[in-house]
Amino acid sequence: MRRCTVARPSEFEALQWRRFLARMSTDWKPGEHWALIVPTGGGKTTFAGGLAQTRKYVLALDVKGGDATLRRLGWERLTKWPPSHSERQEIADGHPFRRVVGGTGRSEIDRLKRYDLCKRVLKSVQEEGGWTVVGTDLKILTHPKFGGLWDEIEELTLLAREAGVSMITDMQRVSGQPRESTDQATWLGIGYTRDVDAVNRLGEMMGRSRAEMRGAISALGDLPYGFLVVNRDPRSPILVTRPEKL
Repeated sequence: MRRCTVARPSEFEALQWRRFLARMSTDWKPGEHWALIVPTGGGKTTFAGGLAQTRKYVLALDVKGGDATLRRLGWERLTKWPPSHSERQEIADGHPFRRVVGGTGRSEIDRLKRYDLCKRVLKSVQEEGGWTVVGTDLKILTHPKFGGLWDEIEELTLLAREAGVSMITDMQRVSGQPRESTDQATWLGIGYTRDVDAVNRLGEMMGRSRAEMRGAISALGDLPYGFLVVNRDPRSPILVTRPEKL
């Protein structure tokens, strides 16, 4: 670990990816949500996939059907819900259970089946508790023409904390992020950007000053494909890390 050379260095820490994930395995508590704001191609799914591997029980919603980054996780696909008896026994025995949710078919029927499966999963995990849900491509999930699942996602982000359910959501732009997703986030991951105003707005959402965010942006400039990681607790340092490809 090294400190970044910024205006107020005590408020920022740069961590190698593996050290960052080791830290998140303890600092990221069940029931705390993540919001990732990352431009296209900036590595948001890679970041989310790395985070997810620090959790024991994970369901990654593959709304596109065959997402290349999710495929590189190497997890089995789950195409039916609820899990089978043997899978439930695996969970009961305390073994990690991580699955990519949804088939890879491209027809309209396959797509509708995938969306319906995601909806059933979202409703069920809130009742069961203890899960982490990776909801990448949130625009697809929530848009009426596609998944139309915003009611389910909103309910999960608003009500699932007591059940110990965490969610990782992402969007490409600040303006495209549903307000509830950001407002309920304990952790915010921001991909490298030169749009200082956008990052300032995100800082305000998380209770951070403009000076803090400007310093973090300067620190991030030394790390290509880097991320700022902001915790809602203003006493926590802003972290700088760089996700590795899965």
